[in-house]
Amino acid sequence: MADHPKMPVPPGEMSPQELCDRIRDWAAAQGYTFAQGAHATEFCKVVVRDPDGGQTWTTIPNAHQGRRLRRDQVRHVVQQINNRWS
Repeated sequence: MADHPKMPVPPGEMSPQELCDRIRDWAAAQGYTFAQGAHATEFCKVVVRDPDGGQTWTTIPNAHQGRRLRRDQVRHVVQQINNRWS
């Protein structure tokens, strides 16, 4: 599979929906499609597809206590988006 541009890790903490919005905006800027779906135990599942048929996906965890995802959680989600292309 061809190399794909890496999504940059957003700084700081954010809500799960803010992270979904960042992924959606990044995908649109790359010419990719974005889909957000339900997940049984987490906030949601996101799938990013490129025009050549490749795709990557991840789950966005639920926010606990402070209602925001910690920086390490945000970084982990973005790493999965960058590394799961098939």
